[in-house]
Amino acid sequence: MTGDPRRTAVVSGAAQGIGAATAAQLTRDGWRIAVLDVNGDGAEQRAEQLDAEFPVDGGHLGIRCDVSDEAEVLRATGLVARSSGRINAVVCGAGNLVRAPATELGADVWRRHLDIHLTGSFLLAQSAFEHLRRTGGSVVTIASVAATLGLPRRVAYTAAKTGVVGMTRTLAAEWGPHGIRVNAVAPGYVDTEMVRSGFRAGTLDERALLDRTPLRRLATPKDIAAAIGFLVSPAAGFITGVLLPVDGGLIIDGTVDRPRAP
Repeated sequence: MTGDPRRTAVVSGAAQGIGAATAAQLTRDGWRIAVLDVNGDGAEQRAEQLDAEFPVDGGHLGIRCDVSDEAEVLRATGLVARSSGRINAVVCGAGNLVRAPATELGADVWRRHLDIHLTGSFLLAQSAFEHLRRTGGSVVTIASVAATLGLPRRVAYTAAKTGVVGMTRTLAAEWGPHGIRVNAVAPGYVDTEMVRSGFRAGTLDERALLDRTPLRRLATPKDIAAAIGFLVSPAAGFITGVLLPVDGGLIIDGTVDRPRAP
């Protein structure tokens, strides 16, 4: 067996995309992982994959959890705590995205974005507070360049991600005296199905996006996972309340007259 079952991370939205990459990154770093996802079968399958690649005593956990449902969140963190005896880190990775003009966005879609990204992150962090206080643990939330830039056709997503940043800073200030660090990563455009669907639908222009990104590529899920792995590690032990951009320089480049990249 590899890994230390005494060091346990809860990762939501971990059946695919950035969450799945984060789970893999942390297992490589020696963590035991609780994979939370609204897709329960996907969560169990991901946990089984982690067991095969990075076995730990007691195995990794796959748990169905809709993070917008307080009862489900409390149940999930309770299962993890009973199984591992501790929770050392929480990564709030669950998310959704619906693209539509603001004039056409239904209130139900608006609420669902806030329920998953913002309320879900809060509920998950809150439910783990006592465990994190005992372990001197940390929380990482997933913000976005959408918290810095106005993104047309994504008003609910940008509102939710901006809220995540404010929540992260407030939790960091409030929970720091308890020894809990709370930070956020702000991914740029990541090579996931969510972004690829935008290219296919024509709502995102891949060439224009790459031209605006100084590093001239999309992020990979592993890029984001590596930043999260750093933030939950002892190397980031005096870092809290930070919004860490992982965007290839997208938000700092104000060039308006750049020629097309070759």
